[in-house]
Amino acid sequence: MTRIFISAGEASGDLHASTLIRELKARNDGLEFFGLGGELMRAAGAELWYDLTVLAVTGFWEVVKKYFSFRRIFYNVLDRLDRAKPDVAILVDYPGFNLRIAKKLHQRGIKVIYYIAPQVWAWKERRVKDMERSVDLLVSILPFEEEFFSRTEIRCKFVGHPLLDDIATSGSAQEFRKSQGLDSATRIIALLPGSRLNEIESHYETMLRAIEQLRQAGQKFVACVLTRPEIDRHAYKTIEEKVPGISIKHVETDRYGLLKAADVAIVKSGTSTLETALCGTPFCIVYRMGWISYQIARRVIKLKNVGMVNIVAGEVVAPEFLQYEMTADNLSEFCSRILTSKEERARVQRTLEDVRHKLGEPGAAARAAEAIIRELAQ
Repeated sequence: MTRIFISAGEASGDLHASTLIRELKARNDGLEFFGLGGELMRAAGAELWYDLTVLAVTGFWEVVKKYFSFRRIFYNVLDRLDRAKPDVAILVDYPGFNLRIAKKLHQRGIKVIYYIAPQVWAWKERRVKDMERSVDLLVSILPFEEEFFSRTEIRCKFVGHPLLDDIATSGSAQEFRKSQGLDSATRIIALLPGSRLNEIESHYETMLRAIEQLRQAGQKFVACVLTRPEIDRHAYKTIEEKVPGISIKHVETDRYGLLKAADVAIVKSGTSTLETALCGTPFCIVYRMGWISYQIARRVIKLKNVGMVNIVAGEVVAPEFLQYEMTADNLSEFCSRILTSKEERARVQRTLEDVRHKLGEPGAAARAAEAIIRELAQ
């Protein structure tokens, strides 16, 4: 029996780790998984030491406020690692926590495999040196990362993006419309304010103000907000009450159906931007954080664009309305342009198709599992 410590944080990491666990078990039934993650990993068969998804926050200052919780978990994990003595560790995304764990694992002589690379190409390139010392194999999901890491001492294998599998096997736009009682002529605006409460509080009201402006301008559509099951529905309702008369459909279980059916979307920066791009829906990217976090971020992030879809495309496919530029006027103007111009919508969709091709082919988790199985055999 090969004992594997696995660590993932946030909802997306939990999802990708759970899929990877299943692919690994399908190839080797002699694997035992334990560590950090969420309920999807537990359902895939991992023994969960801590649920890191419940601690998910964004922003530098917001993370600092959780410092003591993370510190306590970190040292408890080290103590349990010394007793569990895993043969190998698989770390999934979540660099703030996992890169620290990687160093300690390396010191204990445990092989470290990193799945979904830390975005050191965006900021903190000094972390590359830490990775060179502690990561034995890096399994990458972004096409340009293999070339970037080829200039380092880190062995890197590009396997494609796992979202391609998730979206390919999800329901269709027609199925979503039928489930919501919407005909093919009804235009849909999708709102994705985020997966964490602080993100929803930062983004959702401005999105609703934009919807209000569009309706006042005479646009006809149905607005749908993608809600998170772990967030109390009252949190959304409280914000909606700030915009009297607003009518919004709540969608929780059919994420990709909504994105495929939507004519246009307003999306919080993050994994959701790639999800929306792969569904072929024109969208804009928004993000707003606390003042202190923003001041730090603007000094350390060196990229011209922050949206992953724009980074992969190498051009602005989705306009970015960040911090003070995230206004109801900007959001409503963008949505109106997409809703009223078939030519603009078609142009954006052609560019999104190019992005999809750059991300590889479906089967990323299977290819990742095969690369890891080969590594375990060495």
